[in-house]
Amino acid sequence: MAPTGPRRAAAGTTRSVNLERRAEIGAERRARSRNAILVAACRLYGTQAGQATRIEDICGEAGIARGTFYNHFTDLEQLRHELLDELTREFDRAVHLTFDQLEGPVEQTSVAVRYYLHAAAKNPEWGWAMVNTGTPGHIFGKTVWQNSYLTLKDAIDAGAFRLRDAATGRDILMGTISAATVSILRGDMSEGYPEEIAEHILMSFGLGDCAAEVVSRPLPVLPAIAHEIIVIANMPALGDIGRA
Repeated sequence: MAPTGPRRAAAGTTRSVNLERRAEIGAERRARSRNAILVAACRLYGTQAGQATRIEDICGEAGIARGTFYNHFTDLEQLRHELLDELTREFDRAVHLTFDQLEGPVEQTSVAVRYYLHAAAKNPEWGWAMVNTGTPGHIFGKTVWQNSYLTLKDAIDAGAFRLRDAATGRDILMGTISAATVSILRGDMSEGYPEEIAEHILMSFGLGDCAAEVVSRPLPVLPAIAHEIIVIANMPALGDIGRA
């Protein structure tokens, strides 16, 4: 005879709780394996020769089967996009949180350039991983690509930059930062190279003699990033970049 009343309800509730817990455990396992892949990929891409990284290299570094890789990513291109977003998303958010302290889009452009280049110098693995995972059209990730466009548009609208449009300025900016990052990572440049690059970018945008003064202003201390949502442990030490 089937249970009725409270006993039946209790049994149904127990089954529901068990199914929910099973789903939670499955999601936790999936998150751990995905994170293991991203961390392994960061290590491999985070070297000068990292661009040659293959799926089998990542699987070996992460200690997983090739099939597990495909449970999370369709191919290396998708992995690179997601890893790059992981490496830059919270860093870029922290950079933009300083913008309220700055005079306007000209100084914001200068400060953003300097933060990224100083961070790459401080953490070469992070820098190489960004360079080696960047793809045409999304150097440093989609968020950085879009935010740089908006900042440059603000500067053009304010009459501060003499550029045909924000897309042209973005391409100049991203290409220059990418090349400068590689030069820094190879150890070819001085400690003040980020400021030199920022000054020349501002000059190319038509700022003139004021560029040197803008890039000489102190960098605000970056706020803490949200480490709880970042799976890559080797992020730049933001508190060590900039000064009050």
